[in-house]
Amino acid sequence: MLRKRIGPAVMGMFLAAPLALGAQNAKPAAPLPLAGVYYRYWPEQIVQWIGPELPYSMIVLDIDDRGKPPIYDVQLIPKTGDAMVHYTNSAQELAIDQHAGFTVHQVAMQLDGPADPSNGAQYLLRFNTETGTPVLWQFVLGTDVSEQGSGLSPTGAKIPLLMYREQGGVAGQGTALKIGNVTSVADVWKEIAQPPYFVPYRGALSVGVHVLTFAPVSSAWKEDGTTLTDGKGQSLVEAKDGDTVDLANKSLGTVESYTTAGTGISRVSFGPAGGKADHTVSLEFSPALAAGGKSSVEVVAGKKSRIAAGTVEASSAPNGGVTEAWSFSSPDGLKGSAATATVSWQK
Repeated sequence: MLRKRIGPAVMGMFLAAPLALGAQNAKPAAPLPLAGVYYRYWPEQIVQWIGPELPYSMIVLDIDDRGKPPIYDVQLIPKTGDAMVHYTNSAQELAIDQHAGFTVHQVAMQLDGPADPSNGAQYLLRFNTETGTPVLWQFVLGTDVSEQGSGLSPTGAKIPLLMYREQGGVAGQGTALKIGNVTSVADVWKEIAQPPYFVPYRGALSVGVHVLTFAPVSSAWKEDGTTLTDGKGQSLVEAKDGDTVDLANKSLGTVESYTTAGTGISRVSFGPAGGKADHTVSLEFSPALAAGGKSSVEVVAGKKSRIAAGTVEASSAPNGGVTEAWSFSSPDGLKGSAATATVSWQK
C-alpha cells in the first residue's frame, strides 16, 4: 500500500462525497444525492490518542494511495470539543472538506512507510501547519493487521459521523507525536494489554476504512445527460440497472448504489469502485425513504453487520428538492446526534 513516498500532503479528516436520495415530483431521470450525506473511502488510516502534553485528544491520518500523487487527510481533534482542524495535500480534498463546513488547510506533506503494513512497520509523517509550526509523527505498528481489528472507530465529531474499519492493528512502543517543541508519546493501552505477552499502545492502523458524514448543509445539483454536478467540484456519473441506480464519483473512486421501492428509496450502498457487496456500507430504510414520510434507518457494514440505527424524516423543498432530518439512537457515540440538510435541483 504505502511505498516510500514524498508528496505535498496535509491533514484532513474522515470526509467524503455526497450520497443520494430522489425528490418525488417531476424531476430529471437521475436521483438526487442524499441531503448532507457524504461518503469517503480510505484504503488506510492511522490514529494516535494524545496525552496531556498537547491540546489535542487525537490525530488522524487518512491515506488514499489508489492514484498518483496519493492523497493525505489529517485531522487534529482538540480536547476542548471545538471543531477539528483538517490538513491535506490535495486541492480536491480541500474542496470536499470546505464543502462539508470543516476548517481545512492545504499544506505540503511527506509520508514514509512500507508497502504493506505488518508487525513492526514504521511510518513517519512530516508537515508544517498553516502558521509554520512543524509536525512530526512517528507511528509504529505493534501487531499484524487482521479482521479481529474491524469495527467502528471513535471520531469525537460534533455532527453525526461513522467511521468503520474492515481490518486493524494497534500501535507499538515508539509511537509519538511532536508539534513544535512538545512531544506526546503514546501511552500503554492498559484496557486491552495482557503483559508481558501483549503490550499495545494507544494508537491504531486500519485498512479499508468507510466514512459516512451527515452534515447540516444545502446543495443543488444539475443533470447533464448521465452526469450530475453540484457547482462545487463534485461530479457523479449515472448508470441504471432495473430498480438500481449507480452514481459514480470517479475523482474519489467511489460508487453510491440506490435501490428503489415504489416512489421511495429502500437502500443506498457506498463503496470503492469495483468493490464487492462485503466491501460496502449501506443505509437501509423502512419504509422506503420518500418526501413527506419518516423512515427508520439502519447502517450496515458488508452484508449484515449493523453498526448504527436512527430515523430520517423527509419533507419537500423548493426546486424539486427534499429536506432530510437525520437522528441517531446508536451506537453510544452517536446517540442523540442529529443533522438537517437540504438537497435540490439547480434552477
